[in-house]
Amino acid sequence: MLLSGCNQFSQQEKQKSELTVLTVEFNSGAPIPNLYITVTDVKTGKIVEDVIGSDEGEATFSKLIEGQEYAIAATTLENSTENNGYTTIENFTYDSTKPYYRLQTHFSRDEQELDVPVVMQNPELPHGCEITSLTAVLNYYGVNVTKLEMADTYLPKQKISIVDGQRFGPNPNQAFAGDPRDKANGMYVFAAPIVKAAEAVIADKQANLRVTNMSKASQDEILQLVREGVPVVTWVTLDLSKPNTNAAKGWIYKGETTPRVAYMNLHAVVLTGHLGNKVVVMDPLKGYVTYNVDQFFKSYKELGEQAVALHK
Repeated sequence: MLLSGCNQFSQQEKQKSELTVLTVEFNSGAPIPNLYITVTDVKTGKIVEDVIGSDEGEATFSKLIEGQEYAIAATTLENSTENNGYTTIENFTYDSTKPYYRLQTHFSRDEQELDVPVVMQNPELPHGCEITSLTAVLNYYGVNVTKLEMADTYLPKQKISIVDGQRFGPNPNQAFAGDPRDKANGMYVFAAPIVKAAEAVIADKQANLRVTNMSKASQDEILQLVREGVPVVTWVTLDLSKPNTNAAKGWIYKGETTPRVAYMNLHAVVLTGHLGNKVVVMDPLKGYVTYNVDQFFKSYKELGEQAVALHK
């Protein structure tokens, strides 16, 4: 973590480019003081500025560029290093004619949320967001299983091979491409193999659960499940950024002849709550995070509408 130092703009330049962020409590609207706030360039993924908010809940940023898209994140200073609490993240395009930004935060658990435990994928599973999210849901229902047991025993996996410089591997709709333990070569998996992993462990553990592939479900259908007490593993991008694809990291799916591009910022989280215009998720990289509901489901759609639900 690097707190921004003094900027080198003149006072006149600062006045033209400053953005003041007010962090407030979700339900009451009361200012939340002393939060750690970062602004990240969505295109590059790099933090532009980071600031500790004032006692009045305000933080000022002066390095933003007109028309640029940023992700603003607020959490406690403690959580910024330990990843065991809430982070609120919203995307916005900087407009210098709007020098004030009100960021609703959520740092206390609410009865409208599901008490899904925080399960972190790292360090053992750098590419294991999908199976770790499923593990958290299984633990929520009382199934005694670890993320490593799920990754090693129940997750359908197939290797990626290279022949004459061309990568070959499984369709992510059929198996995990590579190994989630492999930081260099592991890739990702979509909903259908996660359903298979869930079905297998439910059978082995004799759990009174059923699993549903909720891919292509609407925003309303998924939110209704959460309201009914059903957590939903949902595929989005990291920090809800635009999907980032890479042809060089892509591969030819089994049974096909044309290479597919690879998603470089694919992620999976557990949707656990819906509070007004916010959703609450258990992110296996960050812990509990709140997002704008429309931005969350925009990312869900951009990644092909992949989701899995476990029910009693």
